[in-house]
Amino acid sequence: MLLRPIDRKLLRELARLKGQIVTIAIVLAGGLASFVSMRGTFESIEASRDAYYDRARFAHVFASSERAPESVARELEKLPGVAVVETRVEEEVTLPIQGMERAAYGHVLSLPPSGEPGTNAIHLVDGRYPKGADEAVVLQSFADAHGLHPGDSVPAVIHGKLRKLRIAGVAMSPEYVYAIRPGAMADDPRRYAVLWMARTTLAAAYQLEGSFNEVSLRLQPGASEADTIQALDRILAPYGPHGAIARKDQLSNRILTGELAQLESLAGMVPIVFLGVAAFLINMVLGRLIALQRGEIAVLKAIGYTNREVARHYLGLVGVVMIPGGLLGLGLGYWLGRVVLRLYESFFRFPELRFAMSGRLVATGLLISTASAVVGALLAVRAAAKLPPAEAMRPPAPARYHRGVLERLGLGHVVGPSGMMIVRELQRRALRTALSSVGIAGAIALIILGHFGMDSLDNYLETVLRREQRQDLAVTFAHAVAPRAIGELARSPGVITAEGLRAIPIRARYEHRKRDSVLMGLPSDGSLRRLVARGGREVVVPADGILVTSELGKILGLRVGDRPTLELLEGDRRTVRPVVVGFVDEAAGLQIYAQSGFVSSLKSDRGAVSAVMLKVDPRELASVEERLRRYPDVIDVSDLDADVQRLRDMNASMIDVWTAISISLAASVIFGVVYNNARIALAVRSRELASLRVLGFSRREISAVLIGGLAIEVLIAIPVGLTLGRVWGGLFMSTVDQESFRFQVVVAGKTYLIATIVTLLAAAASALWVRRSLDRLDLVGVLKTRE
Repeated sequence: MLLRPIDRKLLRELARLKGQIVTIAIVLAGGLASFVSMRGTFESIEASRDAYYDRARFAHVFASSERAPESVARELEKLPGVAVVETRVEEEVTLPIQGMERAAYGHVLSLPPSGEPGTNAIHLVDGRYPKGADEAVVLQSFADAHGLHPGDSVPAVIHGKLRKLRIAGVAMSPEYVYAIRPGAMADDPRRYAVLWMARTTLAAAYQLEGSFNEVSLRLQPGASEADTIQALDRILAPYGPHGAIARKDQLSNRILTGELAQLESLAGMVPIVFLGVAAFLINMVLGRLIALQRGEIAVLKAIGYTNREVARHYLGLVGVVMIPGGLLGLGLGYWLGRVVLRLYESFFRFPELRFAMSGRLVATGLLISTASAVVGALLAVRAAAKLPPAEAMRPPAPARYHRGVLERLGLGHVVGPSGMMIVRELQRRALRTALSSVGIAGAIALIILGHFGMDSLDNYLETVLRREQRQDLAVTFAHAVAPRAIGELARSPGVITAEGLRAIPIRARYEHRKRDSVLMGLPSDGSLRRLVARGGREVVVPADGILVTSELGKILGLRVGDRPTLELLEGDRRTVRPVVVGFVDEAAGLQIYAQSGFVSSLKSDRGAVSAVMLKVDPRELASVEERLRRYPDVIDVSDLDADVQRLRDMNASMIDVWTAISISLAASVIFGVVYNNARIALAVRSRELASLRVLGFSRREISAVLIGGLAIEVLIAIPVGLTLGRVWGGLFMSTVDQESFRFQVVVAGKTYLIATIVTLLAAAASALWVRRSLDRLDLVGVLKTRE
């Protein structure tokens, strides 16, 4: 098939503009790749979660109690909307594994005689269900961390007795997609295990035959979770319930849901920069091309080509850009999506998790990319299509110049002749300069967005956590113990200071609103556990009344002087109504604080403590922790420094990958913007620059005239981009579960420096690439060309 003349013209233009087409295609590919990878990862995890939850019959409502007779389950089955009721025994255990510097702790759960529970079914990765009294199935993350397989054994202290458990199987669980010990700062698969044992074995060990202390319910479609929770709390009230929760508040699911919300937010924010820049570049290139081809457009129309055919001709450039951009974007998006998914796979465990690039995802990505490219082209193409032939034959009206600010102020001599050329060109094309700077600024903001999370975390750990928690070890008891435990631990060799804390799970109500929380009793003269608000301000706990976390106060609608109803979810479950005396803007959680004495008066337990903070001689740290493992009531001994380091390591591995991705993508945008601006500036000003060479200007001097304007665009973009990055960080943090974390958005100087250096290097590389063309400028050919 023979090509029409107008088609051959398009091919010639594509060959001449190949450098600009490649850079625009790369920017488009970056936008498509970021959308496909992030949205694809989100959809892949969400689909795996939903399928796994459904297949494993993940419960909709959970509740625990001290001890409830099995007959209560029959009553629960009669509740409206309840489809399945599954009771079990659960307890905390210690695993004194030989060779570990710090003890491992775990959660042991019962399995019914059939092995397959009605809710929260485990997925066996290896082995079988337990049969013998000392057999157990272990969570895969813990097994992988210790290299355990069926047939191996692990020690476990169950109800004060050391038992050697033989591993019958390795499994995953919908309850522990993200396995983290409650109250821990980060997951630690080496130190946190989940074990499943036969119901008869556990019931006998804890004297719970014919009873249960945990129940989970699956509901029928359309059933009310809130009504079920209320009825469940009422039925379990005589048996010491700890408060029923919905699936959305289950720890593993809540963390997973929060991560998905952040990923979905990124999938919407990041591609905007690329697609917006691509639209701007296409508009800029086509606009300049059409301006240079006014005569050719007139000829095309004069010989019979319609406005539609002329428009289609120039839109063909968009189609050519989209083909390599789309293919590259899809390929890069698939690869990048698998990289990102592997990051999440190291934290979240599913039986099946693979990156799925669905047809709908591909179509959506291509449609959005094409739409952005077409929008960028339409304004320029519309002008070409509507241009009358007679008018197109005439050269465009010369630009109107006027005295600039520097000239009016009499400062023109300060920048010199070359400087004035740069300033006048920027003034003449102010809109293009502004849009170019905005595009570069968006790329800079991406770099900030990729790393600010680590800066904010470091700020929290150093300015808040270190001042708030000054202990070396935190000892947590299975149940509240008498205050004499503080003295016993204080007299232990190697212990310098010991302070007790009281933590009581509560359900806070005010008017029609309610939230589960924790009432924390802090010693009035304590030095190891203090209350520090976001920003580092220390807050004094009042002698009477309670301090409420600001976020919890907003949720409940509290003001100073109000008296919320606090239902204490342990012991006799009494209800108290203390007065709110203030609020504290904490970075994490929804706690309520009071002095230990005040909490003791509410509970009437004579100063019982839930945990003890210890300041320890560094030389005795290991021996003190070893002795604490032997205490029968101790369920956890946490080392603050080790926990902080684990949290840093866990986040650093993910942040490093995000930083590398954001830098690569941002550099492609910056290169594309500067390169296209430089090529267009060279095309527009080639006659002017050639004239300067003839007049005696050196190559370095005319390069400064060309590149100087680009440098100003970059210098304008840097502070705007750094500011925009911090703003985006704040918007992104608003997508984080505010009930769990409310870190102050902080961008470290190092991150600003990295973003600035990457910007300067990418801009310099693209400008120097164009300078090669300037060095090869054909002075005679350019000067012979008609304006």
